[in-house]
Amino acid sequence: MRLVLLVLFIGSSSFFGNVNGQNTNPDSLFDVAKKHYDLANYDQAIKIFDESGQVFLQQGDSVNWVHANLSKGDALLNSGNVRQALDLFLFLDEQTPSAVSNSILARIQYFIGWSYRELEQYEESKKYYLEGIEFANAANDSLLTGRMNNNISYPYLYTGDYYTALSFQKKAMDIYESLGNKRSLSNVMNGTFLVLTELGLHRQAQNYIRQSLALREEIGNPHMLDIAYHNMAVNFKELGRTDSAIIYYQRSLELSRQLQNPFDITQTLINIGRLYHDSGDLDNALSYFNEALEVNYQTERPVSIANNLTELALVARQKDDYDNAENFYREALNWLGETNSPQTRSAIYLDLAELELSRNNFSDTRNYIDQAKKLSDSKEFLYLTARSHALLGKLHQAKGDFSESLNEYRKVYSMYADQNYTAQIEPAMNLARAHYLSDSDSAFYYADEAFALIDSGRTTVAGLTFRSGFYREHAGFYNEVASWYITQKNDAEKAFELVEAAKARVLMDELAEAQENVYTALDESTLIKKQQKAKQIDRVYQQMEQAQSEEEVQALKRELTDLEFEYQSFLNEIHSANKQLKNFTYPQPIELAQIQRLLNSETAILEYTFTENGVIQLVITQNNIRGTYIHSFEGMDAKAFITEEVRSFRTSIIEGEEITEIQEKGTALYETLISSVLSSNNNSLSNIVIVPDGPLSFLPFEALFNGTTYLVEDHLIKYLPSASIYPYIQSPHRITTKGLLALAGSGFESEQSVTSPNLSQASFASLPSTLLEVDSIATNFESSTILKNEEVTEASLKSHDLSNFQFLHFATHANVDEVNPSRSGLLLSKKADVESLFGEDGHLNSREISNLQLNADLVTLSACNTGMGPLVTGEGLIGLQRSFISAGASSVMVSLWSVFDRSTSKFMSIFYRSLLTHREDEYGLWNQTMDWFGFYEHPMIDYKTKAIRDAKISLINHPYYNHPVHWAPFILIGK
Repeated sequence: MRLVLLVLFIGSSSFFGNVNGQNTNPDSLFDVAKKHYDLANYDQAIKIFDESGQVFLQQGDSVNWVHANLSKGDALLNSGNVRQALDLFLFLDEQTPSAVSNSILARIQYFIGWSYRELEQYEESKKYYLEGIEFANAANDSLLTGRMNNNISYPYLYTGDYYTALSFQKKAMDIYESLGNKRSLSNVMNGTFLVLTELGLHRQAQNYIRQSLALREEIGNPHMLDIAYHNMAVNFKELGRTDSAIIYYQRSLELSRQLQNPFDITQTLINIGRLYHDSGDLDNALSYFNEALEVNYQTERPVSIANNLTELALVARQKDDYDNAENFYREALNWLGETNSPQTRSAIYLDLAELELSRNNFSDTRNYIDQAKKLSDSKEFLYLTARSHALLGKLHQAKGDFSESLNEYRKVYSMYADQNYTAQIEPAMNLARAHYLSDSDSAFYYADEAFALIDSGRTTVAGLTFRSGFYREHAGFYNEVASWYITQKNDAEKAFELVEAAKARVLMDELAEAQENVYTALDESTLIKKQQKAKQIDRVYQQMEQAQSEEEVQALKRELTDLEFEYQSFLNEIHSANKQLKNFTYPQPIELAQIQRLLNSETAILEYTFTENGVIQLVITQNNIRGTYIHSFEGMDAKAFITEEVRSFRTSIIEGEEITEIQEKGTALYETLISSVLSSNNNSLSNIVIVPDGPLSFLPFEALFNGTTYLVEDHLIKYLPSASIYPYIQSPHRITTKGLLALAGSGFESEQSVTSPNLSQASFASLPSTLLEVDSIATNFESSTILKNEEVTEASLKSHDLSNFQFLHFATHANVDEVNPSRSGLLLSKKADVESLFGEDGHLNSREISNLQLNADLVTLSACNTGMGPLVTGEGLIGLQRSFISAGASSVMVSLWSVFDRSTSKFMSIFYRSLLTHREDEYGLWNQTMDWFGFYEHPMIDYKTKAIRDAKISLINHPYYNHPVHWAPFILIGK
């Protein structure tokens, strides 16, 4: 009867195909299939195991038929076809021939247990594994007993029973070591790593995953390597080694994409999304989270889907979309249903508690915390228990019960005492805040402890995206504590130290690296590979511009996210492998005395920094520093008030409102930002260096009005990203052989691109007056190179040795990408056919600009909005000026809004004429000689600052161009 059932199943099931040859040797087929399996060629293995099984059955060998089908199911499992595999195993369990051994019976239970584990049905999984252990023991099959003990540890691990999991793994480890089975040893070491990681023992876990990886590299199975790379990345991330985490996640992702196993790739996608999320790049984070969810829905795994949904909820919360966030959490709980998943359920309750706390629903917040704490305490989930106490601290703080809040934060701090430095940062910050609210000086002690922890991890990752993200998460705390020093200790010097510690640190690091030529000294093959990866990204952007459908655009976006991550991974590989970079001593923020030595009696640095709601103003003069902290204006948070005032002022100028209205708004801002500074210095200041922050990065201070004159009429004004940047910006007057290189790209058309209007060159209008602009500028120089119209291409620009020019002037369109600042750049040419011959695309993006070698005193970007860009907390404005300074320019002139090309042409003509005059006055033969011997100190307010003021005053007095829309947008940044 059993044989009849087998035949009927084979005849009606889609499990089996037709046998290719009646006389095929089934043992040979099985061996071939096994070789494919070992190489992770699962599709081929499945097909050939199937053929082998059919031949065995035709020969009446039911035992080997079962064996072949178990191997086929194993391959199905590893390829991600879990449901199909489970159906096969359950069929074999029901229809097993009586002649099979206990070993075969054990293997059937083993595979059913594994299948249920993959589907996150852990109680079913345990049941079949336990039955399998009995069969394996009866068979005296040591290897199979070891596998059973190892695999049953996973459902115990995932249901929070860590010590039972470890006991099973210990049994498996003893068996595998006695047998010397490397493959199985690598598996149990991987499992032990996972348990220790869940227990927060990351340093102890590291040894196990390293040994597992070493064995798997020796074995060479891609599927096993994929898992090992992923878990190495997890371990590095937990230990604060983000650079290595990025590298190993990239390796895992590459293999996961090749293997196409939906059960393996989802967690890698989610974890990469978390890296982007933590760096503040929510768009790339969403891209990975959404892709993971699409794949997760195919697997029908309730816990994995629930975890995935919570990541999407977190992004929604950060966008203040609380309703959507709550929907994601509710869907996650629905997926969990009655599953035994206390860890995930507890985490969701805590997420909901945070959501309700942001809504000021204190009662619901407490209920969710209590539910979570009950689960986490019973299972010893260290992280979740600590998080429960942290949320209780936050809840008590919101209710004004600072004493109870302090007690909770003390508990959290103690819990994390033995964890890695990244885990200790937030508890230290929270404890400092709790002490501050309790009027305790211990606030400053714990704040210093947090700063030390943050600084120790600042340079463990390469690349702007992730390094700036690390600081973005903590920069606000530096500013917050700086405000404490001003309000509680009247210590402006310490406030300056903290503000500078959190401002433009990544740019300062990049400039310090450039001074030591650490990247240019890399071997040629590495530099070429780096360039090729960047070009791949540019190529996909080009394809997106030309895409004909939304489906094509989405497919290219997905390819782009992988290429961007691959590029970041490569940067971190360079960073890890290069001894000079690995051991590089990164600079510390400038000390107050250092910056004061650079000032004369007529010059002040005016530095602004925003806290969550307020603003810090630091006024630094040659012999003094004064700090003020303003929490509110006219009953409104200072930050919100200034943001609105700046927006209104800019809008009035850009929309061409009456000058009297603009001056009225300019006077209000003058009173808020400038008046007290000048009056406290007896109006003796002639020169002001602005270090802006937040919305003030978009404010032209020159246009502020004191009731009689614009600020620029009485003061020389320039800008810096931070005071600490100044020593690392290249000095002017370096040796160059040519005066000016000017480009006028006028030949753009006005049609709009249907699929990608923000990026397409077709969307930019013609600029006829730029031709007159560069011709007029060139008349001031003895030596100049002018590129116009058809001569302007990316390839032609790069054919010149740009390091030979003292001045670079770009009168062409700029593209500012608020989402992906590395894609911002200058649009030089729309001749794609010509550009492609030289491997270019006509778009000189910020990544390419940073890699230029410049000795220019000044780069002028006279196009529209070249001073704009996204604001990154702690790093400031990420704009084109940053890229040119990184490339070696001493200073950059940019515009803060769309400019009129005719008035701009007039402005630039006056500017350059004045520039050369002031240069001769400032840097005559005597100063050149002193500079040659290293005795010359370049003035902070130099000839370029004087020239831009001359041009602005000239237009203020011009009969047609006196409106601020014409002269106010241009600002000078740098040395």
